[in-house]
Amino acid sequence: MPPDATLLIRGGLVFDTAGRSFRAADVRCAGGLIEAVLPPGEGGAAATVLDAGGAFVLPGLIDCHVHITSAGEAASLNTMVHETPALRAWKAAEHARRTLHAGITTVRDLGAAERLNIDLARAIEAGVVEGPRMLAAGLGVTMTGGHGHGFIAREADGPDEVRKAVREQLRAGATAIKLFASGGVLTAGVDPRSPSFTQEELTAGVEEAHKAFRVVGAHAQATDGIKNAIRAGVDSIEHGVWLDEEALALMLERGTYMVATLTAPWAMATHGPDEGVPQYMIDKSNAVLEDHARSFEAAVRAGVRVAMGTDQGTPLNRPGKNAQEILRMAEHGLSPASALLAATAWAADLLKVPAGRIEAGKQADFVVLPRDPLTDLSALADSDAFTAVVKGGSIVRAAPRENSIGGTK
Repeated sequence: MPPDATLLIRGGLVFDTAGRSFRAADVRCAGGLIEAVLPPGEGGAAATVLDAGGAFVLPGLIDCHVHITSAGEAASLNTMVHETPALRAWKAAEHARRTLHAGITTVRDLGAAERLNIDLARAIEAGVVEGPRMLAAGLGVTMTGGHGHGFIAREADGPDEVRKAVREQLRAGATAIKLFASGGVLTAGVDPRSPSFTQEELTAGVEEAHKAFRVVGAHAQATDGIKNAIRAGVDSIEHGVWLDEEALALMLERGTYMVATLTAPWAMATHGPDEGVPQYMIDKSNAVLEDHARSFEAAVRAGVRVAMGTDQGTPLNRPGKNAQEILRMAEHGLSPASALLAATAWAADLLKVPAGRIEAGKQADFVVLPRDPLTDLSALADSDAFTAVVKGGSIVRAAPRENSIGGTK
């Protein structure tokens, strides 16, 4: 959309973050931003009108943990290692398109081989590729032999080497930073119950990232790894499989976010045996599954800040299917309204981006649904039925409704 173009979303029921409810309103957008939220019928003239016709208007959804350059194949690690960067780049463009068309208008990508996520983010921003806004971490930073080594992470040991590794990502153009504080499920021979970096190493990485105003996510499944990461000052704990009372208290004290990625182990444990996921991944997924859910539920009860992340790109966790995480969070303790906030306003707060709320000055990103997600969250996962998806005031896709889109008359 040209910088001076206007969009009017007319006749919809607009999500009110503060009231956790929908209200009839028109939304006027200009230059890619929301200009005003107005009483019905007071939106005035606009270059483009999207007639929401009583549909439900949400902010664009935000996924705080993806690996968008991966399709989520059963043997996704083999693909990362053995396909050429050019082939993976062409595939990644399609993954980005699918993600955007499913209503995910902003993502944080926490690791890609050859830092392909940084290049993809630049291509999207330049309009070369269609996709969500991306905060891209480049490579994650892990200890020698740690989780992610050899495919999405750069190995480093000691505080000074961790600093250098983070600086390398920043030099390459990273707009987010990822540190590995424990073992994980996908790396062979690595135990997710084991901490990795020391608190001092993590602190060095966080200091470098925060000096550059980058948000830091820590892969942290092991209890001691989680606590090391929180004390080091990370902004979010990714996964958080084994939280104890002390970890929960620290998260509350520091305001650390929980990005649980409940879908990732669930998909491998549930469908992995039939889909050809490597057995060691299935075994480790089964080992974390129940404790993962219990820790998320405990975090919700304690009042820990929560933001949506899917770990999309892990086996059987495919681009465009991100919204299933919202349903899973609701199954494990969040109310429907809170689950929506975790995927919009709260996620925007974690990432420090001007999105996630339908308010003047925020990015003009929207998902328009035919069904009320507060009474039927599954509407968010039914992207084929969406009335429209809007990014930056431009209509990305819209259902073929007669007279639903047009200029002012």
